[in-house]
Formats: sequence, C-alpha cells, structure tokens
Amino acid sequence: MREVPGTRIGRRHVFFVAGYDPMAADGHHRIFTRELNRFGAVWGVRTRCDDAEPVAVPTGALWHTQAAGPDWHTHTTFELLAWDDLVRADMARPARAHLAGSVRALADMVASGTLLNYFRTSRRYGIFFLFTYLLLLAFWAMALAAGVVAAQVALPHAGAAGAAAAGLAAALAGGALLLRWPGRRFRLKQSLDLAEFSVDFVRGRHGEVDDRIRAFAGRLQEVERAAAAQGVEEIIVAGHSLGAMHAVSAVAAALADPAFGTRVPVRILTLGSTTAKFALHPAGGRLRAAAATVAAAPQIGWLDIQSRDDIVSFYKVNPVTLGPATFAPPLLPAGDFSARPVLRHVPIRDMISPAVYRRHWFDVMRLHCQCFLSGDIRSSHDFNAYVCGPLAFDILAAHANALRAFLLPDGSLRPLARDAEGRVQPANKAGSPP
Repeated sequence: MREVPGTRIGRRHVFFVAGYDPMAADGHHRIFTRELNRFGAVWGVRTRCDDAEPVAVPTGALWHTQAAGPDWHTHTTFELLAWDDLVRADMARPARAHLAGSVRALADMVASGTLLNYFRTSRRYGIFFLFTYLLLLAFWAMALAAGVVAAQVALPHAGAAGAAAAGLAAALAGGALLLRWPGRRFRLKQSLDLAEFSVDFVRGRHGEVDDRIRAFAGRLQEVERAAAAQGVEEIIVAGHSLGAMHAVSAVAAALADPAFGTRVPVRILTLGSTTAKFALHPAGGRLRAAAATVAAAPQIGWLDIQSRDDIVSFYKVNPVTLGPATFAPPLLPAGDFSARPVLRHVPIRDMISPAVYRRHWFDVMRLHCQCFLSGDIRSSHDFNAYVCGPLAFDILAAHANALRAFLLPDGSLRPLARDAEGRVQPANKAGSPP
C-alpha cells in the first residue's frame, strides 16, 4: 500500500514552557529523560536522549532525542523556554512581602470581580482558588487554638505575661509547622505565590516576564526561519498550566513577522491551561488579544488538551472565547484547525493505570502535571507522542485516539489511508479506511 503523504515526521523542534515552577533546566532534563524511557517501554519503541546534560541557549536550554520503531525513526530537538529564574526570584522575597501580596491579591480578585468570573466560568476552578486561602485560614486557626491551650497550661505556672508568651510561641510554631507539613504536601506556599504573581502580572507589574516572552518570540522566529534548511519538518510550541499562556503570547508576538509559520508548520499544544485565569481579569486585555491573534492566524494550528480530573485548570472553557468549550468530534480531517483551537477532553484517569491514579488522586498538582508526563499505559494522550512519535502533529490532533490508533504493539505503524474528506485512519486489509 502506498504511503499517505504528509503523515510522517522525521525531524521536529519542540519548545516547552513550564508553569509557575522554580525547577531549573537540569531538573526538567532529568524528568524528561525518565519520561522518555517510560514512553519507550510502554509503546514498544526505542528511545534515547543524546545529551547527558542540557545545552544552554540564551532563552533556556535544549537537548536532542531520538525514537524509533521497526519502520520509523525520529530526531527531536527539545527546547525549554525557561523563566524559572524569575519564579525563584519571585518566591525568594521576604515573608512580609508575600503576606502583603497575598492580601492584596485576594482583595484585587474580589474587588475586580475576577473571583466571581471564575465561578461563573468554571465553578471547579473558583473552588480551587478559594481552597488555597481557606486552607491557610484553617492552618492558622489550628495554630491559634494550640496557642490558646498552651497559654492556659502555662498560666498557673508563669503568670499572665509568661502565659501570653508561651501561647504566642506555640501559635507561631504550630503555624510554621503546619505550613511546612502538610502545607508543603498541598504546595500551599507555591499556590499563594502564584495567586500573588497572577494579579501582579495581569496588572503589568512584572515587566521582566513580558521581556522574557518577547525573547521567546524572537527565538521562535529564529528557529522557524532556519527550520527548512535544517530539515525540520514541524515546530511544536507546548505550554503547561500558566506556561500555556506564555506559549500563546510568544507565538502571538512572533506573528509580528507575517511569514512566521508559513515556511514550516508551527503548532501549539496547550496542556492543563490556566490562560482563563488571567484573561478573565478586567486588566487581562493584552492576554485576551494574544489568544485572539493566534486563533486568527490561519497558518497556526492549535490543540488544547483538557481533563475533567484536573481541578487546577479550566475544564470545559474555551481559552479564546472564554465561553463554554465545544470538544472536537472523534475524527477530523488532517490539518483542520478551523475550531481554533481544537479542544479535546482526555481524562487523567485514562492517561495512567488505576493503580497509579489511586496513588496520586489526593495530590492535585501531580495530577495537573500528568498531561506533560508519559503514562504507564497506552492512552489517547501521551505528551511524548507529540515530542518524538512518528506521525505529524496534524494527524495526532485530528484523531481522538492520537498515536494509540496508529501504533502496533511492536512499535511499528499501521498502514494509513485518507478518506474523501481528508480524514486519516488506520487502513483495513483492502487498503482503505475502515
């Protein structure tokens, strides 16, 4: 049977923008290598990361990988568009600055109507946002109760002044202990810092982040201009969580070059996106405009993966219109991004085995990250299928089962066929779509 043209990819360049995370490039490289190996084991393919350490570039770091099955071989440059240094600087500010910032952020969210917008758009996310502050309040209420008990115990022995000192010390120690554990398990400090960062960023008080996004855009333009000469067949810009917004903003800025995305396909993959977190704020006009710019660019394809199990992201919300999401049908013509973006729902519980899901079901941030990790089972979404799989992004985005529909147990590709409407499917024995 003849090969369906435009389906296979031999060489690609993948950019990745992480969320609000202080992890440096070496940590990302370590996790990437682990997940790449897992992908190979689960999907029956050979995988290899060619660089033992990240290779530094002005906007982050990159490394090279390979993957192969019996009848295919891919080369991928995986490049981290890094802003972890800005996250670490933001997190490292004094505790008093964070306390004032958290109060300011909550007041802003309420006064601006943004919190109400969250509940109107995604009640689940609104509850998650408030949960951070309610958990903080509960911790300090328990610490205060411990302080009262300590003061009552100390009063007969130390007098009023001594009892007050003992109560204050117990309350402060109890609060610090709760914030460290179980607060660390809930990533409470990171959630509070993120809420504060979000308000400051949307209000334009983080100019260094805007500068970094412009640098990302310049890097995208540089790679896209050189891609064809280097044999790169597609460029994927992936963003997770808050990084999804940065990815979209960088592509929007890169589109200042009218030829961007016309020399080689440029595709966006947003995962667990929290773009609406900023776009729903009255001051988020520039972010709404960035999403609209990308959605209006016919040469840019955009796939948004959402999961009902992921309460940290905006499930069933369109990141451009900010209205209810309409998920794509199971099968689209290859390259059909007319929905702008194509929205697909993949439950996290379908990405991993029941045993792994049960192990992490209480860790909402771990589940939030699953969409850019590899699963321990073949599923309809695996991030590494886009990173190093043999099929073009457009083929994977068009099929609800993505790579799972096309790869045989031994890692080889099924014969492919394209129907009259341009939909690519595994072929039946007669060499036509089933």
